[in-house]
Amino acid sequence: MAERVHPEETAQPSERIQKYRKEVQSLVKQGGEQPAFEFKRSASLRRENLEDRLGFIKLLQGLANAEISGERCLVIGADPKVKQFFPVGNPEEFDAAKISQVLTSYIEPLPLFNVFHVTTEDNQLFVLIVLEANQPRPIFVTKEGLSDNGKVRLQIGDIWVKRNTGLVHATRADIDLMYETKIETEAEDRARKRLQHLLEISPTRQPQLSVSQAPDFRLLVGPRNDLRAFAEGVISSGEVRRFLMLVEMARESLIDGWDSLHVRGGTTTIDTSQLLAEVESFFRDQFLPSLQSIVELAAFGIKYQTDAGSWLSPLIDLLVDAFDASRGLNWLKSPQVLQQVDRLKWWQPGFEVYLAIHTIAVYVVSRKRWRYLETLLPVCVTPISIDDQPSNRMPILFWPFRRLEFPEFLQQGRSQYYWKARVASSWGPLFRTETNFLNTSSQLEFLLELNSYFATNSLGNPDLEKFLSQNYPDVTFSFVPDLYSQDLQATTPIAEVLYDVFSKSEAFPRQFSIDPRIFDRVLANMQPNDRRQIYAGFLFHLQKWQSDFMFQRLHRHPFFFGWQGRLEEIVTKYREHHRKPRT
Repeated sequence: MAERVHPEETAQPSERIQKYRKEVQSLVKQGGEQPAFEFKRSASLRRENLEDRLGFIKLLQGLANAEISGERCLVIGADPKVKQFFPVGNPEEFDAAKISQVLTSYIEPLPLFNVFHVTTEDNQLFVLIVLEANQPRPIFVTKEGLSDNGKVRLQIGDIWVKRNTGLVHATRADIDLMYETKIETEAEDRARKRLQHLLEISPTRQPQLSVSQAPDFRLLVGPRNDLRAFAEGVISSGEVRRFLMLVEMARESLIDGWDSLHVRGGTTTIDTSQLLAEVESFFRDQFLPSLQSIVELAAFGIKYQTDAGSWLSPLIDLLVDAFDASRGLNWLKSPQVLQQVDRLKWWQPGFEVYLAIHTIAVYVVSRKRWRYLETLLPVCVTPISIDDQPSNRMPILFWPFRRLEFPEFLQQGRSQYYWKARVASSWGPLFRTETNFLNTSSQLEFLLELNSYFATNSLGNPDLEKFLSQNYPDVTFSFVPDLYSQDLQATTPIAEVLYDVFSKSEAFPRQFSIDPRIFDRVLANMQPNDRRQIYAGFLFHLQKWQSDFMFQRLHRHPFFFGWQGRLEEIVTKYREHHRKPRT
């Protein structure tokens, strides 16, 4: 509700409002502007004053969406430009309930705010609307707003943001930042609630948060700040033993827990609904949080450039074991479970583990810490399928599932689905924005496709064919890259890095390969110009594959994209050399 504040009152409503009262008067007197304050001489919410009404809604939406640290204020009845307060002739309109009613008609979610009717030292009234620091951003326009002359002032879907002293449409970067803040806040809140729940049902698990003590299970399921403090303490002190203890604790949630739930088959004394509830509780409260923490630990190690063998390798080994352990959860494939719509899917645990490893690889690429890819690229697993039939192994960073696809993949691309399904809510802050994650994912996909291109012997090299049959008889390297949802521009950074690699007459780097011997079978003894032409062939065929895939599978026109600079030069040379003569 609106609250009236007089200077002569002895019992003031809050020091906060008194502070704002003094600051408003100071800004008006000095004629100053401040990003957290917006001033209007007058405003109206009445239907007969549509221009004012819609302008007020737009301004409040922009203030609520603004990237401003702390609270922000709208002052009605003052203008710092002329250093003057103006009479507010309609203070009755500015009541929290009335303002909320007007706002909910046009925008959602509703901004968080309070309204105060404040008087200056010389008893002049002004309206102070204080918007809370943490707003439910982004706030959208949900109803079109037309002024009296038919001009569109609010359009459905608009996201207005106050930037500096004006209102502008939110950019993609603005929206990404809004979601990043929201994701991090929600993740911390979930972690606190989850930890409290686990401590209540397991009283023997007592808090042990000091970085100098032995690790405790709550580090895996609690707020990420506790895990960060532990990881940074261990990394700075070099006490890897305590880190390995925590990794072993995670094994209980990621691997051993499935066996204790008896979900691999056989008889059980618990009815289906009760067992399903226990399985889903374990998955939600222990499996997923522990998985999220393992990725966080990997990211800390990559960020602070720890030794890959002592830090990242134990984490990847654990995740690979967890992926294998998620195979054969036969009870989740039983008819009585499959027919239930809202249930844990048989593939979900394995998918979450795969996504964790994929996210770590994307983070490596985003930080350009290439040497860590040596721990990730060579890892091969047997794909998971509903029938668990034996099949060839494949690199885990490919799609390690048989006959499991999602319609969202073709609609929006795998990476965007990954972001929405898990990455944003669990590890969004590692990438800051969705755009950064998608662009870096494209670079990883480019590198995986390059490995697949060579490892499937697309070049038809006899020596390579012999090497593959002798060393990888039970491994398939076929791969469909997630490079059909956007043009190839995002892959340019890694494409440029690999241009330099192909330009050197030396062994292919382990950090960019599943097995450098696969590349060396083709590139050995080649001059740089010839090596670059091999690379140009890959770039040419990647772009052609993308065009064909879009046209044939997606029924869309290909992107208007062309390689630039030195990449364009070698591709043009390749194209001219392999152009078929006219008959």
